[in-house]
Amino acid sequence: MTGHPLQVCLATVLLEPNRWTPRKLPTFKVSEWAGPIRDAGFAALELWENHAALADETEQAALLRMPLPVAVFNSYCTFDDAGADGRRRAAGFVGRFGAGAVKFNLGGDPERTEEYVRNLRAWADDLPAGCRLLCECHGGTVLETPGRAARALAPLTGRVEIIVHAFAGERASLRQWLERFGAAVTHVHVAGRQGEGPMIRLSDMADEARARLAMLRAAGFAGTWTVEFTRGVALSPEDRHALLANAAADLAFLRANAGNRLSLSSRRRAG
Repeated sequence: MTGHPLQVCLATVLLEPNRWTPRKLPTFKVSEWAGPIRDAGFAALELWENHAALADETEQAALLRMPLPVAVFNSYCTFDDAGADGRRRAAGFVGRFGAGAVKFNLGGDPERTEEYVRNLRAWADDLPAGCRLLCECHGGTVLETPGRAARALAPLTGRVEIIVHAFAGERASLRQWLERFGAAVTHVHVAGRQGEGPMIRLSDMADEARARLAMLRAAGFAGTWTVEFTRGVALSPEDRHALLANAAADLAFLRANAGNRLSLSSRRRAG
């Protein structure tokens, strides 16, 4: 198959053991790992917000000099009215890193859906021109099903793009997101998992992973990719070196099975 070699981001949250703790305090400096991440074959980073926002000035400066670009800024700003300061901070980081995309989540209170969407529309106007808005529509948010997401995001049709978790959950769920949103599905979070078990490598579920890649191809997907989680995540004690090695194995699986036409720059835009 012709085209550019597959290019994939690594999510820095994959290497962060405090990712789900209440305070979410970073435990390592991403700038010190950018070289090994590049050497593992990754083309760019999906940078967890707290790895920048809670870093000291020295680390924030070092993040701007990394040998890898920040392709996606992974924001956890909120979209209630009280979250205005956090949204401004996130937009500032997107601009500072020159990130071409920003990942976001909406809140979980259905009665505040209109408030969330109103603030999302305003935030979209504050982001740098051309920045892609990548919506992570998973459980615990008001967008956890394709139907609810489509209704809520209708005012932002053509501006918001959809992330799918292609290698976790039921295959039927992936099909529903692809059928509902079509070309608006432009980003995949790679995290191998079968049922409620621990995270695994894609090679540990090779036949199923290939079937899901075939579904993406059949749907015309030609978007972007981030290895978000892999084997060893949430298994104490986490070993950062082992996690990176497992992420690199997932990258190798994608390169062998996804098709070279898929690249870091999405060729299909939401519409």
